[in-house]
Amino acid sequence: MAQEDKQQKRSRVWKRYAVILLLLLVLIPSSFSVILMFQMAGLRSAVKELQSEVRMWKSGSNQEAFVETVRIGEDVEIFEDEATADIIALENKLIWDDIEQNAQDWNSDSGIRRVYLTFDDGPSSNTDKILDILNEYGVKATFFVCGNERYMEEYQRIADEGHTLGMHSYSHKFREIYQSTEAFLDDMNRLHDYLYEVTGVDSKIVRFPGGSSNTICEKDVMQDLIAYLSQEGMPYFDWNVSSGDAASSYISAERIAKNVLDNVWKYDSVIILMHDASNKDTTVEALPMIIEKILESEDTVLLPITEDTSPIQHVQAN
Repeated sequence: MAQEDKQQKRSRVWKRYAVILLLLLVLIPSSFSVILMFQMAGLRSAVKELQSEVRMWKSGSNQEAFVETVRIGEDVEIFEDEATADIIALENKLIWDDIEQNAQDWNSDSGIRRVYLTFDDGPSSNTDKILDILNEYGVKATFFVCGNERYMEEYQRIADEGHTLGMHSYSHKFREIYQSTEAFLDDMNRLHDYLYEVTGVDSKIVRFPGGSSNTICEKDVMQDLIAYLSQEGMPYFDWNVSSGDAASSYISAERIAKNVLDNVWKYDSVIILMHDASNKDTTVEALPMIIEKILESEDTVLLPITEDTSPIQHVQAN
């Protein structure tokens, strides 16, 4: 009998342990779910406040609120829980879409300087580094790309992260594409179709290789190309501030930053020329210096070019 009593006691103890273990298995995940739910609620509340600021700016009642909202990348840094990262990214994109949709309402009287970072000649082995930096600061830019099948993921990332995917030519071979109007359009149409196939983006924004004032293209050919792009509703963009990184000789990151920052304050609308190429490491190094200094100005915003952006053009149509 004593042996049976011991076995019964042992059985009751194990049953208690089993019940406790079962309760722990049920309660612990539930507790984490409740915590995550409160974190998500806090996130949504903060996002609603930011969206409210966007609406205030759109009504013209609070320009300063808009400037702060454009810097949303800084605001969302307070949410460090990785479990909410996807939600942050989604809400951030929605707010940026709202801002970009209304960017055409800005004018020179708004008191806001508009600065557009643009990168030519990519994608390259430096593209992801540039995108990482832009993402870190919550900044959108414009990439005037060429055709390069080795970097299909980079094209997609540019589009997915809300940057503008512009066309710069498929081959970037000046002597070939500027032989005639037909040669240039064949090359550009090839790039357009390739970008659409890879990313689904129907790109309409153009930058001529070398700019519209390049010395390779005959003037009458350039005028034909400008007329064609105008007819097709495809704006082309040159620049009014150059980083100087197109130089074939070495140029330091500090020199690139100085070239930009010495000139960016001269205009109400600034398009900065930089290059995204594998040999432009100092451009990547200069980018944080440029962005940080520009963001220090309370009346300046960094934006991607859209079809509604007022273009800066070196050569005008006749």
